[in-house]
Amino acid sequence: MSVAAQAQPDRCWFGFGEPTEPVGPDGTCREGGVLQTTQQYIWAFTADDRGRSVWWGTTSNATGAGMATVSPDFAAAGLSTLTRPFHDPEHVTVEFEGSYNAVHHVGPAQGIVGEAMPVQVWQYDIETGESVERTPTRAEFPGIDDVVGLRAAGSLGDVVFVGGIETALDQGAQAGGTVVLLAYRAHDAKFLGWKRFPEWDNLKNFVVADGRLYFGVGLAHPGDPGTGSGPNPPTGAVQRWTGDPRDPFRFEEVGRLGNQPAYFTVHHGRLVTGTWAGTGSEEAAGVYVSPPLEDLSTSNSAKWTLVFTAAGFFPDPITAGTMVSFAVTSYEGWVYATFGVPSVEPAMTHHIAKYPQIPKHTLPHLALAYLKSSPAGVVYRIRRPGEADQEIELLYGERKYWVYDPATEGWTRQDNLLHQDPKFGAGGFDDRWNEYVGWGAAVFRGKLYMGTFHTARVLRDLTLNPETHLLEEVLGHQVSNVELQLLRRFAFPDERAAGQVWVFDDADSPAHPLTTTGFNNACNWGVRGVLPIGDEYLFFGTNQGWQYPAEPRDDPPRRAGWQLLKMT
Repeated sequence: MSVAAQAQPDRCWFGFGEPTEPVGPDGTCREGGVLQTTQQYIWAFTADDRGRSVWWGTTSNATGAGMATVSPDFAAAGLSTLTRPFHDPEHVTVEFEGSYNAVHHVGPAQGIVGEAMPVQVWQYDIETGESVERTPTRAEFPGIDDVVGLRAAGSLGDVVFVGGIETALDQGAQAGGTVVLLAYRAHDAKFLGWKRFPEWDNLKNFVVADGRLYFGVGLAHPGDPGTGSGPNPPTGAVQRWTGDPRDPFRFEEVGRLGNQPAYFTVHHGRLVTGTWAGTGSEEAAGVYVSPPLEDLSTSNSAKWTLVFTAAGFFPDPITAGTMVSFAVTSYEGWVYATFGVPSVEPAMTHHIAKYPQIPKHTLPHLALAYLKSSPAGVVYRIRRPGEADQEIELLYGERKYWVYDPATEGWTRQDNLLHQDPKFGAGGFDDRWNEYVGWGAAVFRGKLYMGTFHTARVLRDLTLNPETHLLEEVLGHQVSNVELQLLRRFAFPDERAAGQVWVFDDADSPAHPLTTTGFNNACNWGVRGVLPIGDEYLFFGTNQGWQYPAEPRDDPPRRAGWQLLKMT
């Protein structure tokens, strides 16, 4: 495994509310400045059609943006919002709406999303090993300062697409926003242009199937009842590219779903997609199967089949309703799929919002509410999806899950709704803190690779960090450093644990780890990008939320900023 590319420090910070400056030519800051690395996620990830280069798009300052995303959930639960600025010189600085850029309306920072920095597009040439930034100029793309993150990428023929979302004033980058697509010519990296799509409010992934390019979007406005393939009005759609390099932004809608399509796979001549809850949706996240590829058309857009949802697995309806589906992958006759809680906390805050009697104003109470409502990631698989003899197997998860009973004002353990024991182990690949599993996934040389988001890095280095005062803000009273340190040591004794990749060698064997240490970088809390190039290379794109340290140091090793890793 080698580091093919690494985000570099890109600005100097001089204090709360002060303007930042670019890093000097010698890689340092003038006196009083602190180096920051703000580009932290490889969020969009693809290879050109010929497998000559890897393309990716970024999002920045994920810690501040993520806290902005979940702040409304905390407010709805009767807890304080997470908008108190802090400076932790070992990890990250967060200023929210007090940042210079937010106060002075320097895009993409707006309001509570005060940490947002301009996105970047990168290309890595596999033969030469060189990385070149391909971010369009403001003259080429006047709307670039409105884009808060580049979340999806895909390629077909001589065109590469990178898709982003605009800043949402009341939320962070992870929450979605109006979709913007950028297009490049693959053979010479020429920027072909951009287009804004106000009818879409999010996107996640592209897939090539039978020589055609597809991707999923959330709908800014739900459709009419009966016009989608799910039980609810459609809140998501599947788009198929019909353009070319001269006119790249032409698409046709071939799927209308009850939720937003996120990840895709091709399985037995059909598209399979996992979903996220769309705007206004009451449908639980799950898995849809398309008509046969040759029958996909605008006239058949409502004929996708919902084959399984989180509501058919989790006995607690609130927990089920907060789940999302991560990667779906066709492997050895099965569709491998996963469920996880997005953004770490919604299952907890949604429970507390509906049942305010749940104890929440002490650290032990809040910790118990979190642990009981927010399970580790689930891995399951479906054989013959959508057919009368469909079969589902639980691979990693729990036989029993906690369910809140308002009548007794307590939690009880109940069977999962499949009434199955896990075939291979407990949730999160036997690691409670792998709350995202299959964040990215791909088959390479006959093996299935799945990336995770290991939330211990967030909980240990952010929530239980005395420098952030985060729990004091949430609870509304002081929390002793002794209490924080004891919980850190008890819950997270392994300081090397970070983002992980797990590998299935075949359908009959449990998964085994490729890395449990973020590829030897404790800053990497997750691996969302898993990208094979034929049978020769497998690339991984990492994700994290830290700005410091700018250079590798410490034990375990730490280095801020996204990393592109290459396995040969």
